[in-house]
Amino acid sequence: MIKKEIVVKKAIKYIEPIETGIYAKGAKYWVKVTSEEEEPGRGCVFCSRCVEACTHNLKNPNSEYGVFRMETIYYDDAGNRILPENEDKVHLVEKILWINPDECCNCKRCVKMCPQRAIKVYKNPDYHDIGVELTDSTVINNCLRRAEGDSMLSSAHLGAQKSKLSNDWLIDAAEILSPQRDHLHEYAGKFDNMYLGKREARFKCNTPIFDVHMSYGSNSHEAFLARLIASIKLGRPFFTGEGYLHPDMMPAAKYCILQFGSGGYGPWVELDKFAGFSMKYGQDAKKGKGGRLQAKKNDIEIALLRCVEALRNLTAPNPQHLQYSIEELPMRVESLRALLGDDKLIGADVYGTAWNFKEIVVALAKAGFDYITVKAGDGSTGAAHLVDLQNRGLNVVYLTHIADLALREEGLREQVSIIAEGGVLDSFHAFLVLLAGADFVGMGMRTLHPLGCTLCQRCHTGQCAWGITSRQYGDRIDPGVAAEGIVNMIKSFQKDLEGLAAGLGMSSHADVVGARRFRYHGSDPLLFETFGKSEIFKQLPRVSTKERKHKVFKTYKMVYDENKDLIEEILSKIENDYLYIDVGVFEIDSRTLNLIMKKAVEKGVKRFFLDNVVGQRLIGTGVNCEEITVRGLVGNHAFAFVKDVKINVIPNKNHKTYIPANAHVGVANTSNPKEINIAGEVGDLFAAYSVSGKFRVAKSGGVRNLLLMKAGLPKEWAELDLSKYKDWDKESILDELLLRYQKRRSLRKKMSWNQFLKTFEKRLSERKPPVAIYGVGSEKGMGDYFMEYAQGGIGIVLNVVDLDNPMGYYICSGMTAGAAYIRGNIKENQLGVGVVKIDYLTDEDKVFLSNEIDEFINTFKDVDIDPDYNEKLKKFAERFYKDKESIFSDFVKIIPVTS
Repeated sequence: MIKKEIVVKKAIKYIEPIETGIYAKGAKYWVKVTSEEEEPGRGCVFCSRCVEACTHNLKNPNSEYGVFRMETIYYDDAGNRILPENEDKVHLVEKILWINPDECCNCKRCVKMCPQRAIKVYKNPDYHDIGVELTDSTVINNCLRRAEGDSMLSSAHLGAQKSKLSNDWLIDAAEILSPQRDHLHEYAGKFDNMYLGKREARFKCNTPIFDVHMSYGSNSHEAFLARLIASIKLGRPFFTGEGYLHPDMMPAAKYCILQFGSGGYGPWVELDKFAGFSMKYGQDAKKGKGGRLQAKKNDIEIALLRCVEALRNLTAPNPQHLQYSIEELPMRVESLRALLGDDKLIGADVYGTAWNFKEIVVALAKAGFDYITVKAGDGSTGAAHLVDLQNRGLNVVYLTHIADLALREEGLREQVSIIAEGGVLDSFHAFLVLLAGADFVGMGMRTLHPLGCTLCQRCHTGQCAWGITSRQYGDRIDPGVAAEGIVNMIKSFQKDLEGLAAGLGMSSHADVVGARRFRYHGSDPLLFETFGKSEIFKQLPRVSTKERKHKVFKTYKMVYDENKDLIEEILSKIENDYLYIDVGVFEIDSRTLNLIMKKAVEKGVKRFFLDNVVGQRLIGTGVNCEEITVRGLVGNHAFAFVKDVKINVIPNKNHKTYIPANAHVGVANTSNPKEINIAGEVGDLFAAYSVSGKFRVAKSGGVRNLLLMKAGLPKEWAELDLSKYKDWDKESILDELLLRYQKRRSLRKKMSWNQFLKTFEKRLSERKPPVAIYGVGSEKGMGDYFMEYAQGGIGIVLNVVDLDNPMGYYICSGMTAGAAYIRGNIKENQLGVGVVKIDYLTDEDKVFLSNEIDEFINTFKDVDIDPDYNEKLKKFAERFYKDKESIFSDFVKIIPVTS
């Protein structure tokens, strides 16, 4: 039988533009695919590799196709279209490669993946060649985007001007008294034996070039893992960003520094296993703003990791609410030091401001931070508004210079390390930053280039074709291979640094830092005034460290040595697993009390009774016990980061002065307790960032109670045990990371991305959200901003004293998940942004509230708080048990509009 000859016709066609007129801006980049006729042997062979490679489609994000789509049409002898199943009737096959250049972002994935190199992408003249020099295409198209209602979000590195590090800088020539050195054949220009941190907490580093904080979620699993593996291999700390660390990567926790951003995302467990903790006070690319993770990127796995509800927008507010002022910084460091111990790093990430940067840096150093990360202009981000990205901050060399000088003048430079980052493009830029005074330099965007990044500014869309910022395409990256590329790049940069240092006659890293052997001869007036107009300092003389009496500089060993007799006397009174401690009002300070509790735990104590407490802080932080009872007044930041502990605070009527069972600011922040019961009132920011547990307050709460409350602790975090990895060496950890990834990849390859995410769904439903319930006292109602930015959890206000309106303003403002049940006359103008009030309860609501109210009454009914409250609570209980419906009818429920 003679096989029927089939004719194959091929064509390359462009999709016609949807609209015409002024808003038809057209394609920013033009995509040209060369045909076989145009260039025989090098033309398109219709293999569909470009179709598979491209993921970009902003107009229709749910489409299977991006810029390219391959269409195959079958015809019979009569020219009629037929189905491909009718093989015997097929006479003509028409293959059409459709191209939609409007969706092209110039990521070059198609170009790199085309086996024929038949694809070219270039700027479209029709888009770019408009306007005049002053008002060019950038300005005009920006206005058109806004007029059309387009999103002004962008991402990556997008400064409006060229880098001011690339031109007009000259490093010094070698001098006769400091001749050039041969770093290839002698010890010269060496960057080894370096340490991040200059006091008890130190991390040994083998390179002065660091990665930067980029979170899991802004990076795909594979991109994040590649960066982690590279950092371990290079002998440098890995900065996690504010998205925490994935459970599969927790074996490497000792190499990682966690970032606490203003969103407070994460389970906040096993914290002592990390290398350190970094407070994010600012970000270069966002100019002091917080962040917003779009609901579509907050998938089920991300929600489990960040302990929030899935598929909801996540807001990280602009300020760090736990520190409103410079004066509060030492208190935060003190709390973290109690949590982590003296041998863990505590850092601060700050954006370089124009006017008071010097004072900020000095304040951070005096507060006790081990290192300061200077975030300069020209930084990159996974998502920010154009106006922020394009209007960069100050130059990284200038800010580093200011920070270094300020610390030297105060005699603090030998106590604090400086990391500087923001727009550092290559090894020469890095060398300038080190010469200006940084101990280490951060390169974030450079780290992504070996993974495929071409700066197409689509990070925020979740459509990254290289799989760097798009989780569903992350398997396009081999973490092991990608990590090796990062390692090779950084080692190459480091060789450049060593050559530059040796060329200046320098022996080591210490000789480079702060040497300032460069001049600036460009047009920037600030840089010229600082580095070009006149002679500048070279290596500044070392200033002897001034004696600092502030307690944040004291180690726990010093605290023990100063109070040894007192501590040992108290520890001698341990009875089995119980210890009574008489704080004696002011006789035992906060850190000493915290140390006593830790040492008692080492001796087997599980239950504490703290008596005559008046404002002591740090109670319970870093103390692994089962129960704490406090009689008296609890100080700022007590119970922070506690886990699986029951805490009771009761009033002290045994002392000659009545001490109420109140709690000050920031109590129980970032915590996972079994339960915390306060038989009084609490101040501002109570249970802020709380992840799980029960919180009961007999009376009222201050401003921003339950700020950024989370949605519960997943089971895998609650049961996590990293003890077996403590003594593992680097190679064993790397093997474990890759083994875990192969298991994940194996499962992922068996199903679609959405199916893979559904495998995590059950874990979401297993979580128990945190619940906080307030009784409210007669003295005052609740403060403003109750449950602001809540991302899960339940807040209940019982109003047992029957105030007409127990609440302040901005109730639940910015809440994206969770609910508030409030008993009282709540007006619409009291509600915050993005929430709605419901004036009735469901049967399910009533069952839930009934159980919580019953537990609340039983918790406080036998506590002698004060006569007025005792009587009001008694009457409320009688009414509740007699007629629950009359209580329920007074409630309103407040939930996010998105619910």
